[in-house]
Amino acid sequence: MTYKNYLIVFLLILPGVKGYAQLPAGQLKITGNVKDKTGTVMPGVSVFVQGTRQGGPTDANGKYSIQVAGEKSVLVFAYTGFVSRQRTVGKDRVIDMVLSEDQKGLNEVVIIGYGTSKRGDVISAITSVKGSDLQQIPVTNLDAVMQGKAAGVQVIQNSGAPGDEAYLRIRGSGSLFGENRPLYVIDGVPMNNISAGSGPQSTDGQRVSAQNDINPNDIESVEILKDAAAAAIYGSRGGNGVILITTKKGALGKAKFNFNMYTGVAEVRKRLSLLNGAEYAQLIKEERANGGQPVENDIINTGVNTNWQDQVFRPAPISNYALSVSGGTDKASYYASGSYFDQKGTIIGQKFKRLNGRINFDAKATDELKIGANVTGSHSMNHRRDGSFSNQSVLTLALVQNPNNPVYNPDGSYYMDAKGRLNPVMMGNELRFIAETDRYVGNVYGNYTLAKGLQFKSSIGFDHLSITDDRYLSRLVNNGSNASGSLSVYSVMLWVNENTLSYNKTLNKHHKLTALLGQSYQESATRRIAAAGNTNSTDIIESITGFTNRTEASDYRSKWAIVSYFGRAGYTYKDRFLFESALRIDGSSRFGKHKRFGYFPSVSGGWKISNEAFMKKQEVISNLKLRASIGVTGNNEGLGTDFPSLATYNAGTNYGTLPGVAAGSLSNADLSWESTTQTNLGLDFGLFKDRINVVVDAYRKVTNDLIFKLELPYSSGFSRTFGANIGQMRNDGLEFQVNSRNLLGKFSWTTDFNISFNRNKITHLPLTVAGDPRSADFTEGLPNSFNTTNPTSIFRIGEPVGSFFGYRNLGVDPLTGDFIYEDITGDGAVTTADRQIVGNALPLHTGGITNTFGYKGFDLSVFFYWSYGNDVYNQTRNVLERMSSLNNGNKHVLRRWTPGNTLTNVPKAIWGDPAGTDGLTNAEVSQRFIEDGSFLRLKNITLGYALPSAFQKRMKLSNARFYVSAQNLFTVTNYSGYDPEVQNQQFKNSQLGIDWASQPQPRTLMFGFSLGF
Repeated sequence: MTYKNYLIVFLLILPGVKGYAQLPAGQLKITGNVKDKTGTVMPGVSVFVQGTRQGGPTDANGKYSIQVAGEKSVLVFAYTGFVSRQRTVGKDRVIDMVLSEDQKGLNEVVIIGYGTSKRGDVISAITSVKGSDLQQIPVTNLDAVMQGKAAGVQVIQNSGAPGDEAYLRIRGSGSLFGENRPLYVIDGVPMNNISAGSGPQSTDGQRVSAQNDINPNDIESVEILKDAAAAAIYGSRGGNGVILITTKKGALGKAKFNFNMYTGVAEVRKRLSLLNGAEYAQLIKEERANGGQPVENDIINTGVNTNWQDQVFRPAPISNYALSVSGGTDKASYYASGSYFDQKGTIIGQKFKRLNGRINFDAKATDELKIGANVTGSHSMNHRRDGSFSNQSVLTLALVQNPNNPVYNPDGSYYMDAKGRLNPVMMGNELRFIAETDRYVGNVYGNYTLAKGLQFKSSIGFDHLSITDDRYLSRLVNNGSNASGSLSVYSVMLWVNENTLSYNKTLNKHHKLTALLGQSYQESATRRIAAAGNTNSTDIIESITGFTNRTEASDYRSKWAIVSYFGRAGYTYKDRFLFESALRIDGSSRFGKHKRFGYFPSVSGGWKISNEAFMKKQEVISNLKLRASIGVTGNNEGLGTDFPSLATYNAGTNYGTLPGVAAGSLSNADLSWESTTQTNLGLDFGLFKDRINVVVDAYRKVTNDLIFKLELPYSSGFSRTFGANIGQMRNDGLEFQVNSRNLLGKFSWTTDFNISFNRNKITHLPLTVAGDPRSADFTEGLPNSFNTTNPTSIFRIGEPVGSFFGYRNLGVDPLTGDFIYEDITGDGAVTTADRQIVGNALPLHTGGITNTFGYKGFDLSVFFYWSYGNDVYNQTRNVLERMSSLNNGNKHVLRRWTPGNTLTNVPKAIWGDPAGTDGLTNAEVSQRFIEDGSFLRLKNITLGYALPSAFQKRMKLSNARFYVSAQNLFTVTNYSGYDPEVQNQQFKNSQLGIDWASQPQPRTLMFGFSLGF
């Protein structure tokens, strides 16, 4: 067919096309434009017909066109950060709209315990992190969302290994031997809080994080309840603060799809300076000579000079893909999502994969009844490697390995050290250590409106967590010994039923009343089945059934429950004076009959000074509110057992050849929860139409009935109880949070800044000698390995937690080459009585600052995080500077004492490091290994670009943004280890600030994009 024939056909069908394009009968076409109050056009504003999915965004010029069913149709105009407006069509066919910016943000909805509130009406200490902030910066887990974003919240990543837990504290440590982690509540469901003791296998305190099961892309908002007025509604579980996670819901309109992905690579850039092959050989020869040992012929300089750190560290790819769909009508809405996360660790052998899925559904069954469900599921596979306290730690083996050894033999097999030291590359590649996690969290609810302002809500929620730890060590990994392995299947099922009656009413425009009554029942059942074995005929079968010698079979079962009654009442007068009180009563099966129930009240008040008549004539202060609160919260987590008040017995105890039962612990019917009384004084103010917003809080937290280990006379048959309510601790703090919109318009610039100061002090512990406060001292040491001295922490009245306890090192004796330690008692001998506090792990202040810039579709976010004034015990230096075994050393040992170099601060090398004349070795815990752990880190920098709105519309996209991002780009610190932030925080909840070959956080470079259609 010729071009001319095409034209004829086109002209013939054109009238029909025109007729087809006409509006259906009864339909009206409405057009218009949307601007802000300055007259600036607003692209991307959602314009839709109320109760339908019909509509779409405004174009690049702020214009829209929409079809409606008739003049009674209602148009809805919505845009983030602006007050939504509605307009009935009526007789108009052109409807222009002006949207007002929600400058004060006082109408922003904030999630509180069992309800919501307007930001302007909040009179407790609550910090919010919005999901919209998360869309600009890629985060891998929930903890990363909060780091440096909320004053009073300290988040430190324990390890750079994928999937490991973070150290998170809200307003300091609230317990010594109990749990310090906050309560996490997702869509109203309290999540399982697993302790290290009864949980699955951990690699020296680097526990598998439960928060890794949450997809950050699903988060709508995170509210952090910090003071007692906010957290008392959670009673015995609110003592360490509460983190409320709200996931995304469906919105009115047709289905909207969003696809997000990023990919990149992580890498550890820093290396510790270690001895080369020649220096190592000389060191070992000198050690043995000084120790009176024969020099071994196989310790020689081979010239190989293997850099074992380079061999075990690797560039590690990371990728994430997430797809979601949402939509709805005025009758029902839905949100569904799925994601896949794949991350390799920076140490060989590490690998973490996670699949997430979520479905949220809400519907109006009738005009009075609303029902809904929120369900999420995840499956993760974490290939782990041992941490530092294990003799099979890949990183520690790389640090202490002989650099004269090659990685492989000429035939390609792993080189095995003649001295029995494991090859770290072989350990990284050959060890099987897999944690497989399945988690399902969700709830169903019904909300019935009994009368205007009066609602009844009932919900049933659950959190089912299952972790399988599978570990297999072949003969190769076990250095020629029999193969061994273990398997642990850990599961916990938590379910909760909650029923609430809420009331919200405004009387005569001046009196606003709110009330809440509730009842809750929560139950949790745990089971752990474990087995181990050794000696098998082949490494092909890596299961327990393959072992001829099966050992250590165990079956642990436990259950606990809480029944609760709670209420809250609030009153507001003329939007100026606000009052609120709450009370929760918890009854726990964990405690004895004398202390089974606990009472947790709170009261708070606020004054909106900016709403007073005398404030109306000034224009500088746009918002000013004074807040005050006091309340009591509790802590019943981390007790080590679900039966701490009962006398327990150990089955399977043999009496000779006869099986029997033996006493395991004494009863304590008076044991109860730790109770924290917190007072808070806050001030919120905004300046220049809220261009600058400031939140200031001062608080005091006093933890009474502190659960502490009580020493017992040996005549009781026990050395101590697990715990009794016999201690007290205090935290005092000051927090500042500032948000500043520095520049508005085509070029925008906002700044978010926060800084927190917290001072901790132990105020009471039981005395073992009347009148002697030092008799209450309690010390705890960590395990040691690789010929180190275990670091020790002390709990002492008048001192903070995290205090390091050891000797004061005065330098090296020029005559002997041994360290001199201070004799503080002055008795002429250095003994354990001369130990003293030599440092503290708690920072003087922490904070974060984020600057965000925008210009013509480009956005740039720069986030710094810091910690100042905290000490770190560098246990890694302890092993690298001891010079007493086959371990390699760092470059500092090149300055060691020798008969020709007597003026130095590094002692002599001597095999076995025998005690000197003072009875102490050169590796005692002392201030020698205490370092300043302060740091300033560029945590994240992200540069993004959103495609022009006109182009997006042509491509039928609702959003299209591309970005590049870098995490941990650089760190300013004086700390000599890998990473001042990474520490073995969780091996014992009571010990802080210890770095023993902890895997550092890597520098990560990523590229990603998000598309909406």
